[in-house]
Amino acid sequence: MRRRTILLTVFIVAVLAVSVVALALPEIHIGIPGLGRLDRADTGPLGLKLGLDLQGGAHLVYQADTGTILGVEFPEDAEVDADMVSEALADANYDAAVSQIGDGPAYRISGEYLSPERRDAVRQALVEAIAEPVEFVNDDTPPPTAEQMEGALSIISRRVNLYGTEEPIVQRFGDDRIIVQLPGASGSVITVRFGDSADVEKLGSVIAGQGYADAEVVSLGANRFRITTGTTLDIADRQALETLLASEVGAVETYQVTGGIDDAKRLIGETAQLEFLRRQCGAPVVNAPCLPPFTDSSIGLTGDDLDDAYANTDQTTGEWVVNIQFNGRGAELFGQLTGDINVQNHPQSNEVIAVFLDGRELIAPVARVHIRDGRSQISGNFNRESARTLAIQLKSGSLPVPLTLIQESAVTSHLGAESLKRSLRAGLVGLALVLIFVIAYYRAAGVVAAVALICYAVVTLAIFKLVPITLTLPHIGGFILSIGLAVDANILIFERIKEEIRLGRSLASAMEVGFNRAWPAIRDGNVSTLITCVVLLWFGNRLGGGLINGFALTLLVGVLVSMFTAVLVSRNLLQALHAVGLGRAASLFTPEKIQPRASGQRPQSAQGGR
Repeated sequence: MRRRTILLTVFIVAVLAVSVVALALPEIHIGIPGLGRLDRADTGPLGLKLGLDLQGGAHLVYQADTGTILGVEFPEDAEVDADMVSEALADANYDAAVSQIGDGPAYRISGEYLSPERRDAVRQALVEAIAEPVEFVNDDTPPPTAEQMEGALSIISRRVNLYGTEEPIVQRFGDDRIIVQLPGASGSVITVRFGDSADVEKLGSVIAGQGYADAEVVSLGANRFRITTGTTLDIADRQALETLLASEVGAVETYQVTGGIDDAKRLIGETAQLEFLRRQCGAPVVNAPCLPPFTDSSIGLTGDDLDDAYANTDQTTGEWVVNIQFNGRGAELFGQLTGDINVQNHPQSNEVIAVFLDGRELIAPVARVHIRDGRSQISGNFNRESARTLAIQLKSGSLPVPLTLIQESAVTSHLGAESLKRSLRAGLVGLALVLIFVIAYYRAAGVVAAVALICYAVVTLAIFKLVPITLTLPHIGGFILSIGLAVDANILIFERIKEEIRLGRSLASAMEVGFNRAWPAIRDGNVSTLITCVVLLWFGNRLGGGLINGFALTLLVGVLVSMFTAVLVSRNLLQALHAVGLGRAASLFTPEKIQPRASGQRPQSAQGGR
């Protein structure tokens, strides 16, 4: 038992040490072998991520830019003007903008998307009201498909994440709209490292002298500073500020600027860049992976040359594959490439086809045969979902959904900051009152509960930071509620211990029996809460309930950590108090007066109860 207690104590201390260090460090940059890098550098309290409602940012609404543009030219002798064309369109129930092209009877009509049937009706209305058009051409952008919208979502999510915003929210709204929320995007964050030591006050005065009176300067150690401005810096402002810092403060070694709603809008609005590159590997690729070092070269084959991409199953093997189809130019380029590098005719070939979307590698397949007709098949260890995802990414790269920004609003952080302060104040006051009560009522056991609760709060906040979880008001509500559940577990244990002491057991025996009898109630209550959290997350994911998800997620994490503190921390602390000699002072662990036990009297068994 003693060895088990020592091992558990070491484990608990290690968890607390990691949690305290994680919360104490303003930035975390760790390379984990086999798992990539862990980078956490956020501007909230303790380095926590804050959502849009707590730190402000930008709320953008994009709509798929669909519609029809008609080019109509009437005979030279036709009596026509723009008003007559508009009246004819109104008779056909088509609301569109009409503009004259040049001085002749030619007009440009732009409006919502016209199906072939409605386009024929509009043409007939023009014939009846004016004359038979000499020319009637159309340029259509039809409503987006579900796959196109999903592809646009994927591209936007990747771009705003690369842009550096704090946990962006990108989701569909209806059939043709996308909502983008960018917490912290209303200003700019500058991370700068100087070659020599720099002073925070001097740096702050230089920044304020440039007109950024609302800027906040934080030292990150090792001559690194983070400067947060309330206004967005454009390219000229960034360059001017870097030059000023180099001349007034010291030599600048690194200088990086993130943030700015204009940057985000520019990235979101760009066309997706899909490229097919020729990659030369370090060894032959017949039944072997492409080994580094390798070099990529462009052959001019891009997403503009791709007509279609879709997931399907191979008729021979039954495995999931992605079929692609190039247009005429693309088929010619793709044929030349596969003819040069296919492993069927060139067994010693060391080249593959690397596919990049927005500079990120999607896949690097081997060319097995010479493909002449522009139709190809990408195979690999695909399942249905991964094949479908790759097809969407390929297709969205060549057929991006044209998006128009129809709504832009800045969300100020004043209300969020006040809500955060009040929420934290309420949480601290509630926690303090709970701690005072349990210490006053349960005495030494109450001190154990207080320590366990502090451990609970430290570990939970560290998890929020390391995962990371973006904190909004619903998240904070779930966290505060989970504090009550953590207290409840300790109270169940102490009440059981109190009953066992009342029945005449020694303190050590009362602790062991009391915990064992309290555990089923703790387990069942917490498992019930976890099931509720899972149900809330399930419905929230399907109904787009971000508020529901936030509340359920933090409550779920809090319940899991509270079980950890109740099962390990509280129990080990009680055993430690007994081991240091408090076992003979059982009155310190119960608010009731203990009646002396008669000699030879055996303790009675506890009956029922919670």
